[in-house]
Amino acid sequence: MIYRIADNIICPLGGTSEAVYEAMLAGKSSSRLHEGEEGGLEPYFASVFEKDLQFAEVPTETDGMTRLETLMACSVDRALKQLADNGYAGLDPSSPRVLFIISTTKGNIGLLKHEDGFSKDERLLLSHSADVLRRRFSNPNRPLTVSNACISGLSAQIVADRQLSGGKYDFAVVVGADLLCPFIISGFQSFKALSRERARSFDASRDGLNLGEAAATLVFASREAARKVGTAAGLNGKYLALAAGAIANDATHISAPSRTGEGLFRTLDRIKPALEGHKAGLICAHGTATAYNDAMEAVAISRASLDGIPVNSLKGYIGHTLGAAGVVETVVSMYEMCYGNILPVPGYHENGVPVALDVVSSPRAFEGDAFIKTVSGFGGCNASAVFVAGNESGFVIGHNVNGMEAETVQESVQEPVRTRIAASLRTEASGTSPNDMYRRLGIDYPKFFKMDMLSRLGFAVAEQLLGDYDGDLDDAAIILAGRHASLDDDVKYLSTIAPGNYYPSPALFVYTLANIVAGEIAIRHGMHGETTFYIADSYDAGWMESEAERIIAEGKSSRVLFGWLDWYDGEGTAELSLMERTCKPND
Repeated sequence: MIYRIADNIICPLGGTSEAVYEAMLAGKSSSRLHEGEEGGLEPYFASVFEKDLQFAEVPTETDGMTRLETLMACSVDRALKQLADNGYAGLDPSSPRVLFIISTTKGNIGLLKHEDGFSKDERLLLSHSADVLRRRFSNPNRPLTVSNACISGLSAQIVADRQLSGGKYDFAVVVGADLLCPFIISGFQSFKALSRERARSFDASRDGLNLGEAAATLVFASREAARKVGTAAGLNGKYLALAAGAIANDATHISAPSRTGEGLFRTLDRIKPALEGHKAGLICAHGTATAYNDAMEAVAISRASLDGIPVNSLKGYIGHTLGAAGVVETVVSMYEMCYGNILPVPGYHENGVPVALDVVSSPRAFEGDAFIKTVSGFGGCNASAVFVAGNESGFVIGHNVNGMEAETVQESVQEPVRTRIAASLRTEASGTSPNDMYRRLGIDYPKFFKMDMLSRLGFAVAEQLLGDYDGDLDDAAIILAGRHASLDDDVKYLSTIAPGNYYPSPALFVYTLANIVAGEIAIRHGMHGETTFYIADSYDAGWMESEAERIIAEGKSSRVLFGWLDWYDGEGTAELSLMERTCKPND
């Protein structure tokens, strides 16, 4: 359990979390129809930063920082200012006890140019933006960059929980951000996923999602650090904690959600125990207003027996903000809980999903002391988390939480769990060698040659480790890291939207997300555990191994496939290992 002590949102609705929440409460939306003048873009409905939105001083590029990086830095500055204004000045972002965690899907992808080919521009590396932010605040630690499609923002918070629970850090600064550009917009249009009207999540007439731009920050503290922060951590007199989080994969398809909601159901089932002693007043759903996502979420929520809880989605206010979404929507939900008002789903009139949910269609009082946040994304990934609220004595000083004894909310102390590396493989690859690896395996998997080269390399190496493995992989997790993410496929996709040669390919666009390779491996081997992709300049094998051990120690998976996977401009490296539990806790 970790504790929220500060937050910020910068989006076209406002420059602070409070301003954004109040604008939503007033029924305002920053989304509008854009004509799609650039290239071959069709008209689309989106929330973007515009000159006439003078809600705050939206920073421009300064000190060599891109607009995305400047927005992230501004969001962190405002979160830290909020904390200081509330009476706590003891969080020094340059301290080794502070960790920065960045969530983004495409980073500075708008800087990629047709004429550059396989660009060497370091700004295109997601880890570059993370390092720029780290240096901006003189932080000595290597930042973590999570690129997990649309679940990135909530994934980053779950990762923060693991890091703070490990005891090495007192504070985690989670920053999510993405900006729109023709690359991103054309990709979603290639899937026919965008609406030309305001998104109507869960409604029978919904016809697609809206996109949006944002940067948002959540600052979390360990229990001991939160005690020191004291009353400065309060939000309208309440104190908030991330009580439980889970990530799981559908293991069915890389671009379509499971019809049974398998992955999301598993995450909800895992976090439900954290609701004991609490009343959930809201499920803030992903609610993209696409046909399949909303239907899948409804099925998963019903399977988890949570369909009696009020449900909303925020996409109709600010669009889908991609890597920022999980952070933005968590923050807004915190304000809903602490100020006692549930925001309605804009445009919702008639149930349009297989299982009827209690979709909030008009302003309603928030009744309870907990909420659930859900997200889903390409690659079959899903995440859910429970956030709980309490009074000062329960969350900061540690006496009781809404009548519960403090012992019930303290971080659990796991008995040592024995693990071993069951298999490892390292290989260098170039040209078409991943294809040769596949052919030598002697298997028939027709989809292999539809994959991008990063996925082919990962698939072929994973097959060598897992093909004859006789252990149960159903709950197995996959955590990978790489330097170039999907940049190799980004270059190839960009060629399909060149001026005068505009034919955006959904088959290419889906692979412009680094985590897709984990989804491909999960599908092949029926792995429903966590799938997470980190971006880093180099491989920290010790850290990745410790992350695998943490996942097993938490009881979320009995096996973890982990390692380094990178491919760019015809050259690649794979170094994968399979860790397995050799005994259960308390055996």
